[in-house]
Amino acid sequence: MSWYKDYRAQWKEIIEVVANNYRRTELMVEKDVVQSLFLYELSKSEMPFVFKGGTSLSKAYGLIDRFSEDIDLSASHRPTEAERRKIKDLIVHTGEDLGLHLNNPEEIQSRHSYNRYEFVFDSLFGEATQGMVVETSFYQRVYPSELHKVDSFVGRYCRENGVTMPFPFKAAEVVMPVQSLERTFVDKVFAVCDYRLENMMERDSRHLYDIAKLVPHISFSKELEKLIDEVRVDRMQMENNPSAQPEHDIPAMLSEIIESRFYEEDYNEITMPLLYEKISYNDVIENGIAKIAKQTLFLYRGINDTVQELHEEEEAEEEVIVPIM
Repeated sequence: MSWYKDYRAQWKEIIEVVANNYRRTELMVEKDVVQSLFLYELSKSEMPFVFKGGTSLSKAYGLIDRFSEDIDLSASHRPTEAERRKIKDLIVHTGEDLGLHLNNPEEIQSRHSYNRYEFVFDSLFGEATQGMVVETSFYQRVYPSELHKVDSFVGRYCRENGVTMPFPFKAAEVVMPVQSLERTFVDKVFAVCDYRLENMMERDSRHLYDIAKLVPHISFSKELEKLIDEVRVDRMQMENNPSAQPEHDIPAMLSEIIESRFYEEDYNEITMPLLYEKISYNDVIENGIAKIAKQTLFLYRGINDTVQELHEEEEAEEEVIVPIM
């Protein structure tokens, strides 16, 4: 059974109207519907999902105006092995129930801290198939998060225009835990520095755009400094997060990224075509990392005792104690 079930013609007409109203492609609105249906099913489960990443900035916060095909998920705590198996089964079965086909089942392992589920589905608009990616990452703790409404183009159109759908669409607006803007901001700043150290630019310049859209909504405060320190402690434990290590000066790295124009080619060739607004590389830099590079927020201040104690306490709480028989 496909996601549109017995309403193929109705869904096609609705998506065409909504796409025209918001000046989006039919394929983008169609994918947004499928993403919403997927998230709705996950939101009903007892698994500790937290929605994060670029798609959350669009669907939950309405801050970015670019195409994003990924659903990025983490967890409110480090999942146990049993929870990881349930998460894998739930994602696979949700895809099957919506009529999606998983292209890479052999690559999905519940014991992995990172999995990429590559789904495809039949499009209503002449394309052979559309792709949708669900990524799960359990390397790091996700904090803070909050219950938040996750919107959809179709749901928003119906609310704004007083339209009633001709059939039930419970996923028009989903409520689920979403990572905070501040945490997403911190992660993305570290990410652009990590990719620079690894000399990776392909498809990564989108983070510069996201940072530029986030900055006006972020308060450069002591509270943010504390969050940065906490996140840095977590990221220091990971080999794939090199910029968090004490020897790296984040403001200096951001300045070097600006001066070398490291991400410019990728931004112009890859990110720009995904944007639904005109914003140049120079504007993205000026309104984003250039402002951060002038701050001391990301300077390494040593591991604050309070932060370290909090980290150790949370680690201890996650340990499974086996009684001696």
